[in-house]
Amino acid sequence: MVRARSIFGTAALVTLLAVSMSGCGGPPEDKILTVWTYFSDDGGRASLADRDAAFEKANPGWKVNQVQVPFDQMDQKLLAAAQTGTGPDVVVNNVVVDFPSLVAAGVLKDITAEWNAYTDKALFPESATWTSGGKVYNVMAYTNLLGLFGNGDILGQYGITTMPTTMDELEADLAKVKAGGKYQGLAEAAAPNVEGAWLFMPWLLSQDVNYCNFPSNADKVVTAFNRIEKWAKKGYIPKSAATWDQATAWQKFMTADFAFGLNGNWNIGSARDNAKFAVWTAQFPTNGGPSVVFPGGEGLGIFAKSTHADMAWNYLKNYWLSADMQMKRFMAGGGLPVRTDVTSDPSIQIKLPLPFLKATANTAAWPKNPKTTEMQIAMGRAVSSVISGQQTGPEAAKSAMEGVASAREAGGGGCE
Repeated sequence: MVRARSIFGTAALVTLLAVSMSGCGGPPEDKILTVWTYFSDDGGRASLADRDAAFEKANPGWKVNQVQVPFDQMDQKLLAAAQTGTGPDVVVNNVVVDFPSLVAAGVLKDITAEWNAYTDKALFPESATWTSGGKVYNVMAYTNLLGLFGNGDILGQYGITTMPTTMDELEADLAKVKAGGKYQGLAEAAAPNVEGAWLFMPWLLSQDVNYCNFPSNADKVVTAFNRIEKWAKKGYIPKSAATWDQATAWQKFMTADFAFGLNGNWNIGSARDNAKFAVWTAQFPTNGGPSVVFPGGEGLGIFAKSTHADMAWNYLKNYWLSADMQMKRFMAGGGLPVRTDVTSDPSIQIKLPLPFLKATANTAAWPKNPKTTEMQIAMGRAVSSVISGQQTGPEAAKSAMEGVASAREAGGGGCE
């Protein structure tokens, strides 16, 4: 799943150029730190400029060369760089999707020693580090999480004064809105891909059901699909949502025609600045257990063949992972900090982001399988099919479980 639109994101297409810093008074080639990202949003670029300026001030003679790689080209270029030995020093990658393949191809440096020596590592949740074979290769400085948005103006018309915290409460509120006949219920991305899966999986995560344990929880999977089939049939979710991605779902919510929207923290700025109605927020509704969501966002790593690995870690440690920089990223682009000393800081405990900040304390671990993306696609297709009416709840549950099992097996059968 970020900001790059996480889970994942959209980046502006730019031409990847090798930047020569020789001449014109530039620094020598051996004092250039090259960073590859796919950020295209204003908040993301602003936070990069701030941290790069701080790094260059603290390290005289060094310059940061930011290279924007198109989102859909990043992995291809990293894999090619691993073969040629020529690439960036710092990698900001779509860890949720590409971690297994990048590690397997030798793209990322083992940073276990650096992480273990990091004095602030205890302030990071376990989900912030991405490991393979007991070694750390990626660290997350911030995350993107899902939650529930509400149109307070619509809800107030039906005597709904607080946001629902459970699926049962949400269903009851959707029934009230539907009965009123004036507005639509829930704007949710249910496209037949990873986005549809990401929005649906918290229904199961709340019951401790993950991609890794579907076979022993088939009854819970069927029950969840039966419920979303009921919502679609009653019109709580429009059938057209079966093709919506997260951006489209957000646009629909912002039309002021929907009572609720399931979406991510990266939309908080849009809600604050552009909504023509009162926007309420809550954590993702629970479904028999605590509210649990998958973390999106970017992984921070060092290119395995970097000749500036020590300075790259200095850059990550002090200008990405620090409390100050996590706070700046949150203020600039909405990326949720993961450090506990930042998430508990009173200065960011403000109304709209608060449920998302609380959610950082309870996120699920992604399966570490090379075919994790294929697992998500199988789930997304099933969700889309049941909302569109192409499959019943039990049929969609069956296809989801079979698709996930097949992808897991193709990826070696493991999840850890």
